[in-house]
Amino acid sequence: MLYYRPMYSVVVIPPKGKKYVVKAMSSSRGEATNLVTSLTLTESKGQLAQRATIKMFNRYIDGLGYPSNLFPVKSRVFIYAKGAGVDKGKEVFRGYVWETNYTRSDSSELTLTCYDNLIYFMNSEALHYFSKGKKTKEIVSTILKKRGVKVKYNYSNITHPKLPLSGTLADILTSKVLDEAKKKMGTKYVIKSVKDVVHIDREGSNQTIYRIPRGENGLLIQYARSVTMDGMVTNVVVTGKTDENGKTKVETRVPRNKKTYGTLTRVIHKDEDTKLSEIKKEAKYILDENSLPHKEYDITAMDIPWVRKGDKVLVQFDEKTLHGCIVNEITHNGDNNTMNMNVRRLKKLKTASDKKLACPSKTLRSGSQGSAVKDLQKCLNQVVSSGLAVDGIFGSNTFKAVKSFQKKYKLVVDGIFGPKSIAKMKSALK
Repeated sequence: MLYYRPMYSVVVIPPKGKKYVVKAMSSSRGEATNLVTSLTLTESKGQLAQRATIKMFNRYIDGLGYPSNLFPVKSRVFIYAKGAGVDKGKEVFRGYVWETNYTRSDSSELTLTCYDNLIYFMNSEALHYFSKGKKTKEIVSTILKKRGVKVKYNYSNITHPKLPLSGTLADILTSKVLDEAKKKMGTKYVIKSVKDVVHIDREGSNQTIYRIPRGENGLLIQYARSVTMDGMVTNVVVTGKTDENGKTKVETRVPRNKKTYGTLTRVIHKDEDTKLSEIKKEAKYILDENSLPHKEYDITAMDIPWVRKGDKVLVQFDEKTLHGCIVNEITHNGDNNTMNMNVRRLKKLKTASDKKLACPSKTLRSGSQGSAVKDLQKCLNQVVSSGLAVDGIFGSNTFKAVKSFQKKYKLVVDGIFGPKSIAKMKSALK
């Protein structure tokens, strides 16, 4: 990527008014004269909506008035950027003014706190009921469609029990629907709004993976590493029925790393409709995520406006290696061209040198799920260096990887892993 410092522009459109460019790009001077004094774009842990914070002079606009009167809450806000490998202005935020704060002094200032349309999910409650047997994608699509919101869904699609749902829309979508798919399939998801369309994807599924190298001409400015045992789990206790005396039966215990880190227990409940094998999978997922100390990195780097929460990036922490990381949260600082990220490093994928790979023996295509797809993803990572997450979901990235494999080995390029592709893969793995 040919890097040059990003430039941002900000457009505000009041509910009943004209379009105002309060911050403009200039190809010759970097930034044209404008009202904005500070601009940040933030995606935080535990918060669904992306936030834009815009500070500006409350300067009189000829013939129109002051921004404090012109830009009320519910005004539309569009933010564009170029630079960092992109030559033309590209939208990086679309949302609403949610809060205004005006300070009157010698240099009066107006602050607009803006969010994308997911803020409505965080502040709206709902009631829904879905009968037994509904799929995740159908449930999510139904909820969003009722609110006139478009969705692009590319995540796990499990079958759910009956679901009486209530609470905020954010809580319903995450903890009550998508988190169940996450526990069952063992892969994390990310929810983003892009041009008012809600995207639900697997973490790290971004098509462009940006590199953050260190060194004299690198983008990495500094980083700090933290390691903590907070939130660790080394023992999962599964409980069942409670008898008439109030005593709860313990169905099973699933330990991991107790000798090394001590006993840190989490209790989960198995209801009558859930098989013990299913609840053991949930216990395994909890331990997979939490049985080791949590290690995270706080990074300051030159700004790349296109990086979002949940994206995979490659960071050069040491002198030689680029490490795959997932962005947990990020702030783009439009006024000083830096970005602050909190990331976690990805686990290394096993290759054929670690364990012999098994080639799937049945035809697989878009929409396929399960262990055979995991085997296929491992094979593609080894044979064509696809960099796929091994999640057992034949999504768009796996489809493209299969096509790359077929093109490399001069097969029909249709993205379907059929008999000829199976035979060629077996040959390639020898």
